[in-house]
Amino acid sequence: MTTHTDSRARHLPQTSPERARTCLTTEYAALQRAVDTLTPDEWARPTDCTGWTVRHMVAHLAGAAHCTAHRPTMLRTYAYAGRKAGKNPAAAVDYITHAQIEARAAMTDSQVAEDLRHWVGLAPGRLAGFPGFLRRLPLPAALDLVRGARVSYFLDVISSRDVWMHRVDLTRALGSTREVTAAEPEVVAQVIRDLDTEWGGPAVRLTLTGPGGGTWRLGGGDPVARVREDAVAYLRLLSGRSDECELEVTEGDPAAADSLRAARVVF
Repeated sequence: MTTHTDSRARHLPQTSPERARTCLTTEYAALQRAVDTLTPDEWARPTDCTGWTVRHMVAHLAGAAHCTAHRPTMLRTYAYAGRKAGKNPAAAVDYITHAQIEARAAMTDSQVAEDLRHWVGLAPGRLAGFPGFLRRLPLPAALDLVRGARVSYFLDVISSRDVWMHRVDLTRALGSTREVTAAEPEVVAQVIRDLDTEWGGPAVRLTLTGPGGGTWRLGGGDPVARVREDAVAYLRLLSGRSDECELEVTEGDPAAADSLRAARVVF
């Protein structure tokens, strides 16, 4: 499916809980298939995430699924991260991932894979079980998430986004071909929604090519340029991982690409 919209990307609705469950199930299934093929040597390969091997990444993903599937673990992990971060709330995410990885440090690689299998089988179904009052709670602005983000945003948007991007990381580390899923259009569209919500540049019509791609309008007023880029390459740039983008301006002001290149979105 390809997304095309003449209205601003920020006006796209946030992923619904029902759609989020489907997307997360789909992404987790693709992740598990990739993990099941890992050889002993591949577990130790470095990834694009600084300091992380493939094992670290899979352990984090197992831990994230564990948090979603088991609310007491989520609360305990987040409380720990909050205490460690102290007056620097933006560091909380690093402490969360550290706790998830450390909790699996004594496991063998095959045990980490089985731990992942256990929790990803439970996590999507537990999304709907989060009570409404908890879903509506605002998330701290210090986390640098999109404006107005609530717990529902973390559950319904970030969960699938995190798995999708780490699947990209894994294929790059392994030199393999990434499995494209039916969740991809939703993941990409929600990233561009966030991009436009925080957009401070000129109005641009952005076309992303490849799986999950589409065309969106960023900014208010008439677009000053049309820009085209590969979807995976641009989302990697937005995540801060690397810049392999040409950001081809097919029409209008060439300077419009500068704002697109400087932008960042939380993954």
